[in-house]
Amino acid sequence: MVGYVKDSKTQILRQWYLLFKQQHNNCLSNADIKHWEFVKKYKATDNTYNLNNFNFFENLSKYHFIINSNLNIDICLYNSIKLPIDCYRVVFINGQFSFKFSDKIIDPWILTIHQGSKRYNIFNPPICPTMFSYLTECLSDTTIHIKLPKSIETKKPLYLLHINSGTKIPNQLSLSNSHYYLETEQYTNTSIIEHFVGINENSYLFNTRSSILIGKQSKLNHISLIYENQSSYHISNQDININSCAHANSNVFIISGSKFTSHQINSKINHSQSFLSLNSLTILLNKEIGKIQTYVEHNNQNHATSEQLHKIIANDHSTGVFQGLIKVNKNSIKTDSKMTNNNLLLNKSASVYSKPKLEIYSDSVQCGHGATVGCIDMNHVFYLNTRGIVKKDAINMLIYAFTIEITKNITHPFLQDVTTQKINHILSGM
Repeated sequence: MVGYVKDSKTQILRQWYLLFKQQHNNCLSNADIKHWEFVKKYKATDNTYNLNNFNFFENLSKYHFIINSNLNIDICLYNSIKLPIDCYRVVFINGQFSFKFSDKIIDPWILTIHQGSKRYNIFNPPICPTMFSYLTECLSDTTIHIKLPKSIETKKPLYLLHINSGTKIPNQLSLSNSHYYLETEQYTNTSIIEHFVGINENSYLFNTRSSILIGKQSKLNHISLIYENQSSYHISNQDININSCAHANSNVFIISGSKFTSHQINSKINHSQSFLSLNSLTILLNKEIGKIQTYVEHNNQNHATSEQLHKIIANDHSTGVFQGLIKVNKNSIKTDSKMTNNNLLLNKSASVYSKPKLEIYSDSVQCGHGATVGCIDMNHVFYLNTRGIVKKDAINMLIYAFTIEITKNITHPFLQDVTTQKINHILSGM
């Protein structure tokens, strides 16, 4: 057939380009076209989402894509899924900012909505560009800018709730895109809770890009709860830029969510006396695929510290992937950077791939990485059996103990309870 294209990436890209034109009413500016060229550029080289036994784009090629612009959900359903916490609430539905469900006043935070092609040039380009990081900006019609002015310590967290409703039509996939830029100015201290949830079992692909800038001598604690449904795909790209004497702590929880999850965190430490902690816990069941990818770049010129701990628990026929890179550039002396990946396989059908990596171009640094893959130690199970604990409960206790090193980082009591309950619910069904 003339014009037939076998390449699944090209087929999908054609669909997305039609959606791109529809989003802009078939009237593309030069800036729009230039931005789409970045999508095409990284399409050719971006194999981030493929694994040995899974071709991401071939998997998507069976779908017809649509943009879900529905902003209406049932109020009772909304109340059942939101976290009942005292917070500043900002809500996105199918990737779009919701005026209805977001708090009208989030003072001291300042929220600005940028629209049109001019928004492309307002914020920094991605630290590690992918076709999806640019696709987010092309297919979302707004960029949300959230800023915390200098010298403020917030009394309650900023809660970013991402809700997706998907589509129930067979062989159709709803594509949601969200882009926000969060900035904390100097001498601030705050917490952010980011919550991703599907309200049903409908199919969707949620593609989100976030950029975070942490001001001088500021502290930020960020928690991501990725609880999508098992008919969904989740792709997130998050950039964190850290100023001097700043402290950033990020914890990500992917607990038996979408059929495919890719969470990428990229960070640049550009000044001295800064501290970064990146941690994640991924629990996978059935045939789920979960990938954590990190990139930490030290340009600090003097002492700075980064720490990473990532844990994956894989059961059934699931696949877990960790890929991390620490890059220490020239003259970044006295850098202290560590990265650890611990993995737990619960049966022979599950698999984990781990690829930590260092690139060091400076002297006088302390850097290291490590990875482990193991299974439940039956000697420990036997020991617990002798104490009157049945085998299933003993195994669940050991799995839960494996998670504590990450869950203890949740400082909000209610959030820690919610996360613990979800983990225990998963374990009870194993």
